[in-house]
Amino acid sequence: MFGFKVEALLDSPPLTPAPMGTMRSLHRYRETVWLASSGAAGEGFYTFLRYMIRFVRLLVLLAVWQVVFDSRDLAGVAVLGTVQTYTLVAGAFGTFLDARTDLGEAIWDGRIATWFVAPVPVLGHAIAVMIGRWVPVFGGFTVPVLLAAPLLGVDARPASLLAGMLFVPSLACSVSIGLAADLLLASLMVATGWSVWDMQRLRTAFGTLLTGAVIPLAFFPWGLGGALAWTPLAAMASAPLQIYTGDGNAWNLVAGQIVWVVLMGGASLAIWSRMRERLIGYGG
Repeated sequence: MFGFKVEALLDSPPLTPAPMGTMRSLHRYRETVWLASSGAAGEGFYTFLRYMIRFVRLLVLLAVWQVVFDSRDLAGVAVLGTVQTYTLVAGAFGTFLDARTDLGEAIWDGRIATWFVAPVPVLGHAIAVMIGRWVPVFGGFTVPVLLAAPLLGVDARPASLLAGMLFVPSLACSVSIGLAADLLLASLMVATGWSVWDMQRLRTAFGTLLTGAVIPLAFFPWGLGGALAWTPLAAMASAPLQIYTGDGNAWNLVAGQIVWVVLMGGASLAIWSRMRERLIGYGG
């Protein structure tokens, strides 16, 4: 076990003339994305196995919704086709709707020490690695699932042209909120000394169910879905999925997401700037 303290200066790239510095930074980020993408795509059979497990899980969820609608009258709650589209898009974009970096793991195993002396900011490095790992997911799972939708009896098209266009910025807001949550949990980990597994379990416990990524909020009992709709949890998954399926006012949903991006983004960066000086890595 070891500890270290890093000055804030080390979290900034070297000072260079603006145009040259920008080009060098973009090159460094591109290289990081490429390396992370190559590493993720190079896992071969294990990557294929993970995709197959996710695909089977998606098939099970679609079948469950078919059984639920066949056995109950849910005409006043939702339409089967809309729910199936919601579920398929949630499965296809699941990785992006639950944006996570390796920041917590890097703090836990000590890799964060090397990140602080890298030629790019720590957060930028973490995000670049995350994006790199998303590239093979998008090409190897997201796109094939959307293309296979007709074979599954699901209409994967957005509710309208406007819904499809607004889904893109909504998804970007969802990713930003997910990153803010990731940064807040990493800061909490530094402040409390909890393990990375504690943080992962905490996020999974709340994020998997309460974001609406698995079950649409309209199906939650006791008015819980209506209450969650006002939280950043719903802004992470439910909002972009509702926009895609045309369920709700798209402009209001995007506006709500922007509010949470500003609030959570500002809070996470402020807390992280205080916590990074107290970083303690475990392992070695």
